[in-house]
Amino acid sequence: MNTELCLHQLFARQAAHQPDAPAVRDDKEELSYRQLDEQSDRLAALLTRETGSGPARIGLHLRRGNAVVVAILAVLKAGCAYVPLDPTYPAERVQYMADDAAVDLVLTDADGAAAAPAGRRVLVIDSALWTEETAACDELPLVAPESPAYVIYTSGSSGTPKGVEVSHRNVTALLDACEQVVTAGPDDVWTLFHSYCFDFSVWELWGALAHGGTLVVVSAEAARSPEALLRLLRTERVTVLNQVPSVFRHLSRAATTTPGVEPLPDLRYVIFGGEAVDVDAVREWRQAHGTGAEFVNMYGITETTVFATGRRLLPAEIDVPVGTPVSEGAADPGLNIGPALDGFEVAVLTEDGRPAAAGELGEIYLAGPQLAIGYLNRPELTAERYPVLTLADGEPRRYYRSGDLALVRADGVLEYAGRADDQVKINGYRIEIGEVESVLRTAPGVGDLVVVPATSRVGERMLVAFFTAGTAGTAETAGTAETPAGTSVQADHLAAHARAALPAFMVPGRFIQVPELPLSPSGKTDKRALVDRLR
Repeated sequence: MNTELCLHQLFARQAAHQPDAPAVRDDKEELSYRQLDEQSDRLAALLTRETGSGPARIGLHLRRGNAVVVAILAVLKAGCAYVPLDPTYPAERVQYMADDAAVDLVLTDADGAAAAPAGRRVLVIDSALWTEETAACDELPLVAPESPAYVIYTSGSSGTPKGVEVSHRNVTALLDACEQVVTAGPDDVWTLFHSYCFDFSVWELWGALAHGGTLVVVSAEAARSPEALLRLLRTERVTVLNQVPSVFRHLSRAATTTPGVEPLPDLRYVIFGGEAVDVDAVREWRQAHGTGAEFVNMYGITETTVFATGRRLLPAEIDVPVGTPVSEGAADPGLNIGPALDGFEVAVLTEDGRPAAAGELGEIYLAGPQLAIGYLNRPELTAERYPVLTLADGEPRRYYRSGDLALVRADGVLEYAGRADDQVKINGYRIEIGEVESVLRTAPGVGDLVVVPATSRVGERMLVAFFTAGTAGTAETAGTAETPAGTSVQADHLAAHARAALPAFMVPGRFIQVPELPLSPSGKTDKRALVDRLR
């Protein structure tokens, strides 16, 4: 993959080579590479006229569908960066992201126009914008590989999301690095399963289009239903599927328990990211569907452009009975994040800044061409999280301090060991618990509140909010989601407040009212005691 080209230029190369090959399809239509190229050209010309000659940030407030892909390509061709503004997010959060990114223009569709962020120019897009009668631009702006391609917002510990600015070169370096793990080509069919607000979508989109493959946009309905997704995988003859392990668990369960589910002989890769792999779910899948597909565990972060390490799970690890324990002295296959991708350096450092020795725990630091530009409009945070360090080779290098912990094994294998802070991953989304707590504490009648990660009775990771009533309430009355009337704050009211202010993936799965929050001997909230109440 040529890292001297921009993303839309990689696409243009494929469009010139195979113009009539299918590029993208949703549940309504299919576009060839030529059609996608022409439609995005016309929309890019319109964006250029709307924003002027300088670079701009364009908000995308669009439902799932081919139009998202057309819009992303058009924004990049116009020399701009796109800012995902998922219309399923709460309006307050969408407004914050649009304002914080100072987007020059928001692209939306007819259904989303009324809910588009206020105070911004809005362009409602439809097929009329890229018909043959639409004026094209004789010459689109020149774009450098170092130019920003997108800004994706992640959860922030201060109570507000923070934008991560990523360049074209960061993404082309990702594509180049992943070739050591995943071999893709024009015969592959990829799913765009994830929201374009989640950086997993960047890999899905460009993994397909940069290699001349076909991208199938998964509808919201199919994304929510494992049974529907299995039918789509079969009908579309998907070869590359990207999944968060906790979501794949449901897919694997449906594949093994739903009557009449047919095999998927075309599936070549299942690529995991965002969480530790559920190895038993993989074993169940292979027992039901055979060993034709390879399973790949990738580790990475938005700030380092999706993936930084990766490895294929070995047959000896997964073609064994469900529930097979890890052999003594062996690495846990679900936690083994594999070696660094080409061009990356992974350093595991202890609290005093020295490389962790075998058997030690340390924080993961990453260096390489995929390190993002930084946090949008936050130079101090960028300097803090992207320090310049001088390590083994004596050469100063820019690193990203991940906040993730790893155990260094004697054989050099790195096992993911959780977070060094209050950040957690739920369904692949990185969540700052502090942001969730900050939002929930603004609910009327809340006294004290803490959010803790927990595991549900069926083994799913989730957030649980424990709270007390405000001073006006009857704090002496213990309660849960079923607390009787008489307390000042009901769990369902707090849940409604959360759903109105937070994306669905950040809303706790349970809200439990307690008389008071327990304290540890040091005077801090005893989160372990709260989690013990759930058992």
